[in-house]
Amino acid sequence: MNPILIRHLYGSARRNRFFWLLALYLLGISILALFFALVAAVPIFTSAANISMLDLFTGGRTLYWYSGAILILTASLLVPITALGALAGERENRTLDILKMTTLRTRSIVFGKLTSGLLTGAIYVLAPFPLLMAGFWLGGVTTIELIITLIFLILTMTVSIAWALFLSSLVRKTIAAVLIFYGLTFASSPIITILATMIAGLSEAWKHTTTVGVQPFWIEAIIQYGWVILAGLHPLSAAVATEALGFEQNSWFFLQFDVSRYQASPGAATFLGTVTLPAPWLTYTVFTVCATTVLLWLTTWRLNRPER
Repeated sequence: MNPILIRHLYGSARRNRFFWLLALYLLGISILALFFALVAAVPIFTSAANISMLDLFTGGRTLYWYSGAILILTASLLVPITALGALAGERENRTLDILKMTTLRTRSIVFGKLTSGLLTGAIYVLAPFPLLMAGFWLGGVTTIELIITLIFLILTMTVSIAWALFLSSLVRKTIAAVLIFYGLTFASSPIITILATMIAGLSEAWKHTTTVGVQPFWIEAIIQYGWVILAGLHPLSAAVATEALGFEQNSWFFLQFDVSRYQASPGAATFLGTVTLPAPWLTYTVFTVCATTVLLWLTTWRLNRPER
């Protein structure tokens, strides 16, 4: 076993901060679960009608995606906390040079920090996991959706920890890494939402424009449905788009879209053809694997450089 991982396990077990943070996190999840249960129970007790199986399936599906969104946010925001101080904390304690003088390779150090962050993150993800499975057991959610959700969680945890390790390798203080990480995260969220709304609106408006002639098929396809690819670059947008498009087309892997263009002379939309695109979760998988690989390589390269 990696010595960095063993050191992390022993260190975490002796820190009260870890258990306090986990307790507060579980308390928050319990409050949210109680709120959801109360909201779901109001129609049951106020209605005289019998509860049908469709109501159970709908409630189970709502609970599933409600808890799934919480887990994705946890994987992207809470899990990287320990990784943010993994390398910056070594600099603060003046132990990074000692760690680099050991027989461990730099890649082993980075991999050990990554696996320790994943192990800690797994605890935060598994803690409210029964809430997700309760929605699955109530019905209305397929096994493929459960598998895709698990892939989402693993990929989100991995790329978030890799991003946190890279930031931690750049700065000398843990607080600086924390401020940069959450500053960039919260600043990018509204920007991504605005861009996604603008792209969707422009794509729809392009179909009805008559000022520009019909372009080649692939240009029309990219302009009209390029947002399906872009949605896979963020975990929440990829999850929402995957659920909406997969449920609409009854396909979780490849989606088909009709490419058409409105023309004023015929007075109707002209069908140009059909384009097949990967589901947003497939795009997110490729993106996160590539991003994680690049970030870990950059972190290793940064540690190999001499300290100034």
